[in-house]
Amino acid sequence: MEAMISRATVKELANLQRVMRLIRDTEEIPLRAVLGNEGNTKIPSSTAIFNITPAKLCPSRKLGICKASSQGAKCYADKAERLYPPALPYRMRQMKFWDTVSAVEFAKQFLIINSTKASRFTALRINECGDFKNQKDLDKAEEIARILNLQGIKTYCYSSRNDLDFSKCKNLVVSGSNFIKKGINNVFKIVKKKEDKPRGWSMCRMDCHICKLCLIRGNKICVVKH
Repeated sequence: MEAMISRATVKELANLQRVMRLIRDTEEIPLRAVLGNEGNTKIPSSTAIFNITPAKLCPSRKLGICKASSQGAKCYADKAERLYPPALPYRMRQMKFWDTVSAVEFAKQFLIINSTKASRFTALRINECGDFKNQKDLDKAEEIARILNLQGIKTYCYSSRNDLDFSKCKNLVVSGSNFIKKGINNVFKIVKKKEDKPRGWSMCRMDCHICKLCLIRGNKICVVKH
């Protein structure tokens, strides 16, 4: 019995050492400093947020294909960067990190961080602000989504980049901003009032704590211009 207790104790201590080492290593992981969801009360704590670009450098707005801008809707991501001084530098650090790591490295760091959390992330939202800069960004996000999906973590985004090729998106759940093409799973568009919602479409409930439409493929979602 003593030998059994001793072996169990040794095993328990070894596991504890591994956990402590993992926590220590996690503190040194660069992604930790630019991953989170603080400041967005609509999104539950179980969803992590990572931005490829800040609103200031939004590729879709630069290209003139941002559907919100074309309909006179306010860009709240841009407003946050103007009103809250830390927002833009933080998002610039996110962009810098994105541009310096591979999809595999991003996913690896994400999973290590997640393994040390008491309440783990179950989803990753790409681009709370901004958009994909190019096809390489989109392909990279799909590869990250593929890896995270193996661990039961959903990855989703919104995009106005109707000029990109989404046909390889098998894991990344994409809501196209008022456009549909191969690989786009959902479509999302702005309406002036609820009564303008087309038949068969759903309304955005403006609270991701109680709604998962954007995480599920095949939805058509409207949001009232605000």
